Amino acid sequence: MNNVGDRAKYWLSRPLCKRYSVATFSAASRLQVVGSVAPSRTIWWALGTLINGDCEILGAWNSNDDGAIPAEVFGGLYDRGVEYITYASGDLAASQSAFNAAYPRAVLLPSIEQSLAVALASVRSAHRTVMSGLLRAAAARPAEPVVAALPGISSADWRERYPRILEQWDEAVAGFQPLFALPEPYRQLVRSVDRTAIEVHERLMRAVFRHGPFVDSCEAFEFVAAALQRVDQRLYRELEARRLARDACVSLSGRVAPASGGALGTPVLA
Repeated sequence: MNNVGDRAKYWLSRPLCKRYSVATFSAASRLQVVGSVAPSRTIWWALGTLINGDCEILGAWNSNDDGAIPAEVFGGLYDRGVEYITYASGDLAASQSAFNAAYPRAVLLPSIEQSLAVALASVRSAHRTVMSGLLRAAAARPAEPVVAALPGISSADWRERYPRILEQWDEAVAGFQPLFALPEPYRQLVRSVDRTAIEVHERLMRAVFRHGPFVDSCEAFEFVAAALQRVDQRLYRELEARRLARDACVSLSGRVAPASGGALGTPVLA
């Protein structure tokens, strides 16, 4: 394992739940390393979600030489207790065969948020809010004409400014159809997890940017692992707060609390 502290080492190898409804895999890429043969590093991480909406960080792993998730990562997750993943999303194209070998019944779904982040990367910062709204509208209502989010700005204007981006997004939306075809509660859950994962990713990359170049690959991994561990602790605190709020509501109403506590507002799945 990577050269990390004892607490982080335990956290990265701790036992996990048997079944996750959604697992999202993300890459912290282009981490600058001073004096390395490879001037930048990619570190993968994953967010797992239970059927009631509770989330946790599943782990972090250095990429292989091609920048993909090493094949042994999925077997490692299985060894840590993860026997079933219902839906998986993220850029798993280069590792799909290894993932399918470990989780043959899992359904691979596209990540709308990751696709959106890629599309917006080549948009000027001043235009990203409007373009984001336009692309989200196209993804939410693929069968309807795109209507601009702001008065005085038509979709035709944006197609003239960023024609290739919008053409590629039209193609991406067609690829989102397996996600749109899910039953409503599951689609809501997958989309909610997707948004949580991109929020974590953006916070992580802002922290990496503030840090600047790393001395070596070990320091880069330690930094990312520590940041993700703090995220995991925050997710746990939010979970406990929801449970306390639920228990307080149950106590006031006199109802019996359910055996498994879902997050407030989380869709109930059969």
